[in-house]
Amino acid sequence: MATFRRITKRDNPARIASLAVRYEALLVNALEIAVELASNKPQLVREILATATAEGLAANLNSKTAAVSYRAEKYRRTWHTLIPWHHLDGTTAEQQAESMIETVETNVYMTETNSWPPLPSDPPSRKGSE
Repeated sequence: MATFRRITKRDNPARIASLAVRYEALLVNALEIAVELASNKPQLVREILATATAEGLAANLNSKTAAVSYRAEKYRRTWHTLIPWHHLDGTTAEQQAESMIETVETNVYMTETNSWPPLPSDPPSRKGSE
């Protein structure tokens, strides 16, 4: 499971901004490569990859995390991938592109076969807390 590291008061804002730009550039490059590599994939996979957007610093998370979003119009869904920055260190755009293709293919399969795990149920109510 991924570990998300918070942005703290001790983090240098200029350094955070610089890393966000760097990781966004890596992911945008990876998206371009993924679109090229997916030329032999089913049309649906290519269409979903074409809708993808990348953020070097995922909005509203207050953590050192990048995000990639895909819009699957056929299913009326948006899929998000959250990537901790430390997972991007030392990776290449090509590696990220392969991961993006695999993510979309897996999400399509899980949607087509209705094999998503069930959502957690509501937590049980506390007796005597009313």
